[in-house]
Amino acid sequence: MPAERRAPGKPICLAASDPRGRGRPVLLVHGFAHNRSVWTGVAADLAPGLRPIAVDLRGHGESPWSPEGHYEVRDHALDLAATLDDLGIERSLVVGHSLGGLAATFLAAAAPERVEGLVLVDTGPSLSLGGMLHIAADVGDTLRSYGTRAAFRERLAMTHPLADPDGIDRMTEAGLVRRRDGRFEPKLDPGILSGPGTDADLGALERDLWDALAQLRCPTLVVRGSLSAMLSESVAEEMVRLLADARLETIAGVGHGVMLDDGPALVRCLQGFIDGLRADGGAGRGGPATRAASRGGP
Repeated sequence: MPAERRAPGKPICLAASDPRGRGRPVLLVHGFAHNRSVWTGVAADLAPGLRPIAVDLRGHGESPWSPEGHYEVRDHALDLAATLDDLGIERSLVVGHSLGGLAATFLAAAAPERVEGLVLVDTGPSLSLGGMLHIAADVGDTLRSYGTRAAFRERLAMTHPLADPDGIDRMTEAGLVRRRDGRFEPKLDPGILSGPGTDADLGALERDLWDALAQLRCPTLVVRGSLSAMLSESVAEEMVRLLADARLETIAGVGHGVMLDDGPALVRCLQGFIDGLRADGGAGRGGPATRAASRGGP
C-alpha cells in the first residue's frame, strides 16, 4: 500500500541572498544537497532590472533544519511561499533545479498567482531512479568530516566533473562549517537522506507531480542538459506536451548540474525566456516548442 501522506508542517523562512534588492523578482532554487552559491554566477549575469534572489532549502546551507526531519517536496514548496512573503514579494519568476524545480512545480500549482513564469532546470516528475540513487550515494559519502577545505573541494570536483572551477570554489566556501576540533563538516542536515518526512513513496510523488504540471497555466521553460543522467529527452518532451504554455531548451555538453557546467548558456536561456514574457505581455510564447542551445551561443 502507498505510504500514508502526512499533513504539511510549519513552513520555514529560508536564508536568502538578494544582492540587488529591487527589480523584477527571480527566485532561484537549488537542488538536493547544494546551496544557494550555485546560482552566484547566474545571478550576477542576469540583465539589469531583474532581482535575482537565491535561497537555501531547509536543511541546506544557512537555512534552519527541520526539527521533525520533514523534508518532503511539499515542505520545500511551503517554504518558498513563506520566503516570498517574508521578502514582501507577491509574484515572482521562479527558477528551480532538480529538487528545487519539483518544489517550484508544487508552488506554481498550489499558488498560481505567485508565479509569473516557471523555469525547470533538468528536473521533472519522472527522473532516472539510477541517477537519483547515484546522487543519494554521493551525498551520503559527502556527509562526513574533512581535515581541510581542499579535501572537500576535491570531493565536489569529483562529483561535478564538468563544473566551472570558480563554481566549485564557491560551493566549497559556502558549504562547510568548522568544528571545534578544527575539522570541517558540510552544512547539511543528515536527515535530508533518511528522515521520517522524506518522500518514501516515489510512485505517488511522481503521479502528484504529473498532476501538478497538468494544472499549470503559467509560461514554463524546461531546460535539459544534453548529457544529463537524470532527466531523459523523452520525459522532457512529454512535460512540454502536457504543459499549457511551454518550451524545451537543451544545452549541449552539460550534465545534470546545468548552472555549474555552463552558467552562461543557462543565462542566455533564462534571459530569452524572460524577454519573451515581456514581449508577450506576460502571456508566454504561445505554445510548446523545442530548441537546442550549445556552448558558445543560444
